[in-house]
Amino acid sequence: MTVIKPSLDFFEPHQRLNIKKHFDVEKVSKIFVHGIDQLGGLMFSSPFFRELRRAFPNAHIVNMVGSLTYPIMKNCPYIDEVWLFNKSESWATMKKIKAEGFDLAFLATGTLRSALMVYLAGVPNRVGYDNDGTGPLLTVQMHQEFHSRYSPENMFDYLRAIGITPQGVFDREVWVSDEDKAYAKSWFESNSTGQKIFAFNPFSTDSKRRWTDSGWKETLTHIIARGIKPVMLVGKNEVGQGEQLLDAWGVSGIDVQSHSVTQTAAILNYVDFVVGPDSGFIHMALAVNKPHVIGLFNVVPPISSFPIHDSRHIAIIEDTLDCCPCYFYKAKDVCPNELKCMTSLKAEKVLAAIDSFA
Repeated sequence: MTVIKPSLDFFEPHQRLNIKKHFDVEKVSKIFVHGIDQLGGLMFSSPFFRELRRAFPNAHIVNMVGSLTYPIMKNCPYIDEVWLFNKSESWATMKKIKAEGFDLAFLATGTLRSALMVYLAGVPNRVGYDNDGTGPLLTVQMHQEFHSRYSPENMFDYLRAIGITPQGVFDREVWVSDEDKAYAKSWFESNSTGQKIFAFNPFSTDSKRRWTDSGWKETLTHIIARGIKPVMLVGKNEVGQGEQLLDAWGVSGIDVQSHSVTQTAAILNYVDFVVGPDSGFIHMALAVNKPHVIGLFNVVPPISSFPIHDSRHIAIIEDTLDCCPCYFYKAKDVCPNELKCMTSLKAEKVLAAIDSFA
């Protein structure tokens, strides 16, 4: 039996890693990955799938995800199948996993439900973080994901824990179809007026991360005055809210558009600037790897998810405040300081960032 040796760049292996069962990595032929279900998380962790395929070039790899990331994973060149997960069908899903006879499972969701399914399905080797009481169900058990470093390193630790050294943690990818690319080209032909295009999305699933009305109003007013065309790109359930915001800001002449996730990713290839709070939208733009992205941070530091070393993009955070970042990254967490981190962030910083790209 081959003894698993964590790769040399695994962070604090003796404190964070408990290998309860060793296995021969070279004999793995079928791999199951549960997650990633959040758009932002998938975008900055997309290199994991590339490196997983590089490590197991001949394995059959199945990824099971939720509805939000399913359309993107369908186009992923590094997996063989993508399954759509439905919580109400957990028992049937467990039996399906068992029937497939997987050798190895990576539990990127970190949930007890996920760990229990692969445990009951008899997958012999189960790698994951011991969140939510999952530790006893794992054979390769990792402790504590770190928020003070670039978060995709935590995903790479899944591979490092079983002796694989992944590369290119900053090399994000987003996968779209040829139909999406054709759609985006048509979009550009319809929306291009010879002006530079400023794409933005003011929303975040965590309301604490949203910027102020005054900040957006001033930014958009100056953007239009400079001859740049702003376009609000939002989810299908956000169009009405977007139009209401523009009315409240007193800014007219801006399109609020909704496209599918993969269509939006393809469209971002044609824009010049992207601005938004820490959300899936800006992380998708970073994965496109073309537009200049300006991210507005407050809850967690940019180092956790933004390529701060890349001069093509700028992350803005009011880190002179003692409370910023606060790491109140759960939506139910309440800010005790009236979100000074966002009210202190003025349009001048965003406009200066745009000017620096000129």
